[in-house]
Amino acid sequence: MAEYSTSLRTQYLNPRTHIKNRQTEFRLDKHTMYQSNLRLINVGCKKAGGTGNYNNGGGVLSLFQNVRLMDGSRELSSLRHAPNYLGFKNINTTNEKAQNIHDALHGSRIAQVLDEDGVIHGRVEHNNGIAADTFDDTKLGYVDLRLVLPLLSDMVGLDTNVFKNLRLVIEYSNLNHFGSDDKTDALEVSEPVLVCDEVIGQKKAAAMRAAMKAPIIWSEIEHDLFQVPQGTQPAANLGEEQQEVNSVINGFDNKYVSRCLVVKTFTDKAHNYSGNNARGNGNLISAAQFKEELNVRHKGSNMFNGDALQNQGFKQMLLQETWGPVVVPPFAAMTQAGSDINSTQARNCNGAPLRSGVSGSKRAGNLVGQYDYIGFQIEDYVKQLQINYKRTCVKDSAPTGDNSVALDVHIYAEVRKQLSFQGDSYVISYV
Repeated sequence: MAEYSTSLRTQYLNPRTHIKNRQTEFRLDKHTMYQSNLRLINVGCKKAGGTGNYNNGGGVLSLFQNVRLMDGSRELSSLRHAPNYLGFKNINTTNEKAQNIHDALHGSRIAQVLDEDGVIHGRVEHNNGIAADTFDDTKLGYVDLRLVLPLLSDMVGLDTNVFKNLRLVIEYSNLNHFGSDDKTDALEVSEPVLVCDEVIGQKKAAAMRAAMKAPIIWSEIEHDLFQVPQGTQPAANLGEEQQEVNSVINGFDNKYVSRCLVVKTFTDKAHNYSGNNARGNGNLISAAQFKEELNVRHKGSNMFNGDALQNQGFKQMLLQETWGPVVVPPFAAMTQAGSDINSTQARNCNGAPLRSGVSGSKRAGNLVGQYDYIGFQIEDYVKQLQINYKRTCVKDSAPTGDNSVALDVHIYAEVRKQLSFQGDSYVISYV
């Protein structure tokens, strides 16, 4: 408290520009030292003609498509194709923190609770509702930008004597595909407010400027993807058709790569809906596929020996060893749980999240098969990565056909970068 009363002053900055549902830009004051703990408040949207619900998996995080921290036209740090990555980072925590912090601040419903009757469902204490198009701001969220821009976690401060035209640019996602659980909602993004702490104590500012002389090394999140085309279903019942895709990934060439995350989404963003309503977490998922295998070729050899990344238990263990705790409901990384037949009640799926999330439904819920994220670590200088991906298509009379539809496979990687200060200027380079 003493530090805030004598050395820091909190600023609340309104956007310099706000283009409806497309872009918001903030500009920070010149000749000012800021702490790097930038955060956004009043993050969210309004629905014309009534209320709605945010995507359960990401809440207000699902509204961001690209986020960039800029110095004039020069990019300091950015996150592109943000919804899929932030959907994962929202669950990349303990269930306790998801319940008490992430769901409360982001307007999501990812924390899982086992009820006395054996039913597993998402927490309902925190509101994930989209307000009507009124002056009600009670359903807007809060986002710590260090979750979005890792550079901010490693910086001592932001000195606008060095970064002379510091600005934050936010571009918004397709709101109906990512932001809402109803693809027909007419939504309008609210104007967020940027909250930053200005250093007004001269001694503290001088100490921060002295500390900023040391180079900053951080892991930037960069993105690439490859596509898996529509698979061929076998004509006969119980038949199988294996599909294999080999893809060269150039997005991380000549860079030092640390942790990687693979997110498998449907190419058709309207696919993961039942009518107009999203199934489970909608498009913020990583879809499990039948008899799936993945291998990564680096420096002329495969990273995973034997059956590659095929065993589901090993994949989940590797994911949590790489990225830390992840909130995954039971069976959510599997293609199915028990026997789930339209005309009868499900069988042999005790412990799975149920369809409606309450005890009245006995069918396995839509979260089954939506959490099959893949994580691994390279920790090496990459010349080129090659991905070998296989899945098996089976005959599926259901209209969804999840095991054979086309996929976009997103790859996010931590890429090592360095920011070096040279007096009142700086240089950004790959390590």
